[in-house]
Amino acid sequence: MLKVQHSIVSPEAVLKVIQRHYPAISAARCELLELGCNDNYHIVGKRKDYAFRLCRLNWWPEKALDEELRFLEIARRNKLNVCKPVRAADKHRYIKVIAPEGTRYGVLFDFIPGRHLGFNFGPHNKNLVQLGEVAAQMHHIADSIKQPIQRWTIGFDNVVKPFLENAPDVLGHREKDLAYLAKLAAQLKETVFERPDNAFDFGLCHGDFHLHNVMLQPDGELAIFDFDWCGYSWRVYDLATVWWSLVRGKNLKKTWPAFLRGYTCYRELSKQEQRYLPWFVIFRHFEYLNFQLSMRQHIGTAWLSDDYYDFHIKFFKDWMKQHINK
Repeated sequence: MLKVQHSIVSPEAVLKVIQRHYPAISAARCELLELGCNDNYHIVGKRKDYAFRLCRLNWWPEKALDEELRFLEIARRNKLNVCKPVRAADKHRYIKVIAPEGTRYGVLFDFIPGRHLGFNFGPHNKNLVQLGEVAAQMHHIADSIKQPIQRWTIGFDNVVKPFLENAPDVLGHREKDLAYLAKLAAQLKETVFERPDNAFDFGLCHGDFHLHNVMLQPDGELAIFDFDWCGYSWRVYDLATVWWSLVRGKNLKKTWPAFLRGYTCYRELSKQEQRYLPWFVIFRHFEYLNFQLSMRQHIGTAWLSDDYYDFHIKFFKDWMKQHINK
């Protein structure tokens, strides 16, 4: 038999797993929602719907996964509208699933109705103001946790450095671009990451706080999901991720201030944090490129083309020109 790197478990098999580990929900139907970093399924229960995340093999250590879910439970108890994990019959926050490639972890969540926030900002960008308020609430709750959540640190050495080390694999024929990226990374490190530890507010972050990890519910409230990448960093990293995702929309001069207005109503931003926020967008873009490059082993390399890197290097250059080297 050939070695399996990643299996796609059939909805029928997942349904049996759910029925065995979560008998109380009386699961009746299962369908595959999407394949990505993890495989996600829609579960129809007797009284309500659920989402089931089946993690890739060795995606996160078992303890790190459990800590993510512990944070979500705490956040829900503190009235933050996030995806709620459902405990299995044995009271554990996750289950183990034996797949052809090995043991994978699965998590059941309450299903969040609605649609991705995307660029649905509402009149006067009210949904972005609300998103800023939610971000401030999330950071405040994280600060209040007495037993710290044990997660990774989102920093230069495990985001930018590995990208620079692996980029020659796909950009080896573009020496000028590699030199540009190395010079930009050095500027980022000197400007931001060589500052004192207390230069900016530091703590647990969502880690991937972009517009498509937010659901706009039928009642107009926002719900946050996909904390798979949560970890410790300067809080402006979460804010910069929102700014970074807003760039692809329209009226950036109005949308970004609307989000900031919501955030700063409940949580102060220092003048220094405001000054260096554009650099954290650069950091976020490096993180994105590093993540995409790391996914080669899972989804292949064909899409990491010259056109792909033309687009992203242009982003760096345009952002530097418009927001930093003004």
